[in-house]
Amino acid sequence: MTTLKHILAIQRFSELQLINEGADLERPLDTVEISETPDVSYYIPSNALLVTTAMAFQDDVEGLCEFIRSLARVSSAGIAIKVGRFLPTLDQRVIDTANELSFPIIQIPMSMTLGDISHKLLSYIWKDQTEQIFFSLEIQQKFVNLMIRGASLDTLIKQLSSMIKQSIILVDSFGQITCSSLQFSNYDLLNSQQKTQSLLEKIKDCQQRKAKESFIFELAEDEKTLISVFPIGSDRYFPFMLVIFEAEKLPYPFSQFAIQQSLTVLTLTLYKEQTLKNEKRAERRSLLTYLLNHLTLTEDAEWLEYKKHFPMLNSNYYRIVYIHAVIPMNKQYYSKEIDALIYDYLYDNVEKKYKSMMLFPTEQLNQWIFIVQQKEDILPILEEVHDYLAKFFSVYTRFGIGDPVNNIDLLHFSYKESKNALEEAEGSNKFVYYNKIQGIKRITENVSDEDLRYFCISILKNLAYPENQLDIELRRTIMTYLDNQCEITKTAEALFIHRNTVKYRIKKCEELFNTPINDPEFSLQLRVALFLSEPEAH
Repeated sequence: MTTLKHILAIQRFSELQLINEGADLERPLDTVEISETPDVSYYIPSNALLVTTAMAFQDDVEGLCEFIRSLARVSSAGIAIKVGRFLPTLDQRVIDTANELSFPIIQIPMSMTLGDISHKLLSYIWKDQTEQIFFSLEIQQKFVNLMIRGASLDTLIKQLSSMIKQSIILVDSFGQITCSSLQFSNYDLLNSQQKTQSLLEKIKDCQQRKAKESFIFELAEDEKTLISVFPIGSDRYFPFMLVIFEAEKLPYPFSQFAIQQSLTVLTLTLYKEQTLKNEKRAERRSLLTYLLNHLTLTEDAEWLEYKKHFPMLNSNYYRIVYIHAVIPMNKQYYSKEIDALIYDYLYDNVEKKYKSMMLFPTEQLNQWIFIVQQKEDILPILEEVHDYLAKFFSVYTRFGIGDPVNNIDLLHFSYKESKNALEEAEGSNKFVYYNKIQGIKRITENVSDEDLRYFCISILKNLAYPENQLDIELRRTIMTYLDNQCEITKTAEALFIHRNTVKYRIKKCEELFNTPINDPEFSLQLRVALFLSEPEAH
């Protein structure tokens, strides 16, 4: 990056003289413009040095002061004035104005023409920019070679950090640090969880807007640093973010162009990794199709090949959890990207954490299944997934749970039941649905309607087939109470009534049944009786 400080330190520009001592000579200098137009600030590009005689302000000191203010507002690199022809000297008020703004004023000697100094300066700047381009291409070539050799993102980030001699972190689509190189930081950011979270919140805001941005961040008391954030282009709903500390101190000739080349290679690397993930997803989808349509007992060549890659499918307990993420209309355009992100989240945060749960994609977008291979309480897991996806993606996630089977060849039963659970519960305000219909119907399919009615009345009394409003409310309360695992608060929230009202109604029911509702055996009888006494159950 060329600056006026570089220019004034070079022998060939020794005739140029800095007039104001308060000038900021670290301003970027990208080009040179010659103009005598008093409103040039409307047209001049940023980081440009204006070369002029200031003839328009020959008798207008205040006008020249305002002219300098206008150039400072558009981030001009400075102004070079040929003093002596139209302006014999610069008024002190002009110099004071420039000092207040830290705006450089350079004096061009009478012996040099404006065209001559402009040509010399541009020749130097263009040579500098050419060098930066070649350096950027060299960076790109090094990165491409690393990528071809299969280098990981972590290796690429460490290599980039070494090249630019600045600390770097890479933030993934979920706003988490996936790799970092902080070897050039005096302050160990990652050892302070509070500071790390504060920084990630700022980065997440940029990520959601897919914005390139720089901001000042307080690392510690009386220690601040400039942090630059660059989105890495990919087919992700939320892009990865490259975070560079103190980017303004990047050593010459590492330019923004070189950073862009690095971003391009990182994009290709992420695309390569995503392609590999897609291949693994396709393999799992193929296995799921096989399991739902073939018998494994035949031990055919296809199943034996699958067993090599998925040895964890070996249990006497299998249960399907069908997952459906409902994408809002305003996010439908990003359905494929959201599908990939949610799959990654479920794989990293559920399958890797709970070894008994294996994730499979279905043929439908934003629909997946878990094959659960161990009897355990999965409700807290599903609740955590539901809450996270609602917060992070603003999607509503529903879960259908099939009955367990003891043989993998019966898996298709649990699969159908999990889908039926979701279909039967369409329109319900809950997010977890069990396969009550098929499971209970199997047990009662050979029982007469008269016997079923007797069973329901013997358990529920007059709540089996309520005829007045009070009994209807008590029945609705007891159903909601059981669906919410006998939790008073959740029941009250679901029914939009006070906790004390729930307690009163539960007490009335227990008096009617003459048995505590939370008794395990009676609770099961209640659930079955409530289901069988529903009109649609017959």
